[in-house]
Amino acid sequence: MTHPQPARIRYEFLVRGDLSERVLAAFPELSVSQAPHAYTALYGPIDDDTQLRGMLARFDALGITVVEMRRLPD
Repeated sequence: MTHPQPARIRYEFLVRGDLSERVLAAFPELSVSQAPHAYTALYGPIDDDTQLRGMLARFDALGITVVEMRRLPD
């Protein structure tokens, strides 16, 4: 018997500043777009709370300020 995979939830992270290619390489699972006023938007699917906490910890470890985090509509 197979169990259905839990739905992946899409999130957007608005971070302060323009991120270098090197920093962006630390987030291969996220897509990126430039936002107004020297912010960068990163977005993509997150599997569960553990992955979400890990993502936030990665931002913190790299000294990236997350200004806003929001769940995107399905």
